[in-house]
Amino acid sequence: MWRTLIGTQMTPKKTRPLLFSMAMLSLTGCRPDQWDLGAPEVLQISDYVLNTTPAEGTARHKVEEVWVYSETDVVGVYPLPATVTLPGGEPQTLTLVPGIRANGIAATRRTYPFYEANRVDLDGEPTTEIDHVFEGNYVNTQALQTKVILAEDFESANRFLESTNSNVEVQRIIDSENVFEGDGSGYIRLDSNHTQLNAATHEQFYDLPRDRPVYLEFHYKCDVGFVVGLEVFGGSQAGRLPILVLNPNCNDEGCDWNKIYLDLYPALSSMPDAGSFEIGLNANIPADGTEGNIWIDNFKFVHFDD
Repeated sequence: MWRTLIGTQMTPKKTRPLLFSMAMLSLTGCRPDQWDLGAPEVLQISDYVLNTTPAEGTARHKVEEVWVYSETDVVGVYPLPATVTLPGGEPQTLTLVPGIRANGIAATRRTYPFYEANRVDLDGEPTTEIDHVFEGNYVNTQALQTKVILAEDFESANRFLESTNSNVEVQRIIDSENVFEGDGSGYIRLDSNHTQLNAATHEQFYDLPRDRPVYLEFHYKCDVGFVVGLEVFGGSQAGRLPILVLNPNCNDEGCDWNKIYLDLYPALSSMPDAGSFEIGLNANIPADGTEGNIWIDNFKFVHFDD
């Protein structure tokens, strides 16, 4: 910038030192550590609260982040609960969108389209502090209606049935120590006499769309790995389709329940001629021959309706 000022041929030589000094003064006045931004507005955002109806099943979720948007830009992505500071200025409206990790992978952080977003109005005044309760339902608007299919929550039944080449079954348990919530959960035990699980939901024949996002939500804990996928009926890819391998999530203190949002769209979109689907589970005894334990609950398909 100052080179242009002192390099122009129309500037008399005697004025060059003055222009150089003014330019240097201007540059030193632009140091970011000397800016006075004033007091910011502060937005405190709580953990997300999901509200569900009985037909939508569990309200337990794993929203870990909030994606904050202004009317023109992305403000940022923040772990929950979050403190968002914004420079005071003009009033504006922010949109808060729940964020998840698809397939339980950090690299696939994304917004979850089926949980309601929130809008927060800011007055632009410095020192304004807002405590916002971040909550919502499954999206249900005139334009978008979320369809929730309760595939299995083990509250009163067990739809999983083992195949003929499986010597392990999915059991419904009701003991309070291991039930995730409600009246029951699913349990799978592997040992020297029960070495291989091959099971799927039985005669449900879920009709899932192939042209839009579809997720399988479920809870689990395990001290041995297992595979979740689809049993495909009809079409050129009929048969068992493994999709996600879940690794043990236990430590010396025990096993913690986790929630997965399994993104089914990549698989479903590649099978336009398939007829229907079931949920498939596979597991094998650990390589060292010891026992293995898997607990599961709250399987539900989620997608936007036609």
